Amino acid sequence: MPQFTYKAVREDGTSLSDELTAPTASEARLLLEARGLLVLSLQKKKTGMSGGRASQKDFLIFNQELMTLVKAGLPILQALEILHRRMEQPGLRSALAGIIDAVRGGTALSDAMAAHPLFFPPLFTATVRSGEQSGALVDVLTRYITYQKRMLAVQRKLVTALAYPVFLVLALFAVIMLFFLYIIPNFTQMYSDQGGKLPFLTTLMIGFADTLSALAPFLALLIVGGGIGLRLWYRTDQGRMSVDRLVLAIPLVRSLLMQYILAQLTRTLATLLRGGIPLVQALDTTAGVVANRVIALRLRESRQLLTEGVGLANSFERTRLAPDMTVRMIEVGESSGDLPQMLEDVSDFYEQEVESRLTMLTTMIEPVLMLTMGVVIAVIVVALYLPIFEMGARIK
Repeated sequence: MPQFTYKAVREDGTSLSDELTAPTASEARLLLEARGLLVLSLQKKKTGMSGGRASQKDFLIFNQELMTLVKAGLPILQALEILHRRMEQPGLRSALAGIIDAVRGGTALSDAMAAHPLFFPPLFTATVRSGEQSGALVDVLTRYITYQKRMLAVQRKLVTALAYPVFLVLALFAVIMLFFLYIIPNFTQMYSDQGGKLPFLTTLMIGFADTLSALAPFLALLIVGGGIGLRLWYRTDQGRMSVDRLVLAIPLVRSLLMQYILAQLTRTLATLLRGGIPLVQALDTTAGVVANRVIALRLRESRQLLTEGVGLANSFERTRLAPDMTVRMIEVGESSGDLPQMLEDVSDFYEQEVESRLTMLTTMIEPVLMLTMGVVIAVIVVALYLPIFEMGARIK
C-alpha cells in the first residue's frame, strides 16, 4: 500500500507534517479530513525497502513494549506517543502517527489500527478489540505475544531445517554448471587437438556440454521469463488456488504442510477464543491468517456450518479440514466446555509432530543429497579422464 507525506493544520491551529498509508491519494485526504485536519499538501512518497511492511520481529517488539507501557498504567495515547518517538521502522512509524491522530480524535484503538492492515493484521486488531470490550487489554496483549512467539519458533525451526538441504541443492547446481560451462569445454579443446576416437561416455558428456553452452542464453531467458510469468500468475486468485491445491497433493509435502497449518490454525483459534471473541467470528479471522487458500476455503465452509447450528468438530469433519484424531479431541473440548485449552493441546501436538518430521526429513535428505552430489561429480570426472586412462593403458 502506498505512503503519502502531508502537511496539515489541526483544529487548534497547530501545524503537522507526517506520513500516511492509504490506497489512493483521495482516500488519504479523506482519512486526514476525518481526523479534523485541514490538508495543506499531500504527496505520494517514494518508498524504499525500509518503508515496507514491518518484520515479525519488529511487530513482536512493538507488542511487548505496548503491553509493558499499558501494564505500567500509562494511558493508551501516551504509550503510543512514546512508541512513535522511538520507532525506527519507517512504515510502522508512519502508521503509528496516523493511529495517534485517530485515537486523539476519539477513534477506538482497534479501529485506528484496522485502518493500517499492512502493519496490524486482522487477527491482532480483533484481539485488541476484544481487550477493549472486556477491559483486559494487558491480558489479551500478553496472550497475543505468547502466540507470536510460538508461531515464530515453529517458523524458525522450519526455515532452519530446510536451509541446509536447499544450500546443498544450490551447491550441486552451481558445481554442475561450472563443469559443463567451463571445465568440460577446456577438456574438449584438449582432446580435439590430439585427435582420435573418444570413449562413448566422454563423447556423450562433451556433446551435452556443447549443447548446454549453445543454449545457455536461451535457457537463462526462458528461466527468467518463466519465473516472472509464474509469479504474475501466482498473484491471481486462480493461480494461487491452483498452486495451493498442487502443494497439498504432493505426498511428503502434504503431511508436513497440513501439520504446520493445523498447528497454526488451532493456536490462532485458541488465542481468539481466550480473548473472548465468538467462535464464528474467530473462525472468520483465522481463515484470513491461514496462507493456503484451499484450507482457508474449508475454514469458511466450516464457519457457514457453524451458523447453521453444527458443532465445530462436526464442521471440521464434514469439510475434511482435520484428521479424525483432531476432530475427536475438539469434540471432547466442546463437550467439556474448555475448547480453547483443547485447541492449544492440539496445537502443541502438531508443533511437536512438525519438529519431529523436520528432523527426520533432514536426517534422510542430507545424506541422499550428498551421495547424489558425489555420484554426479564422480561420473563427470570419470568421463573427462577416461581417454587419459585409455591412453595410459595403450602405452603400457
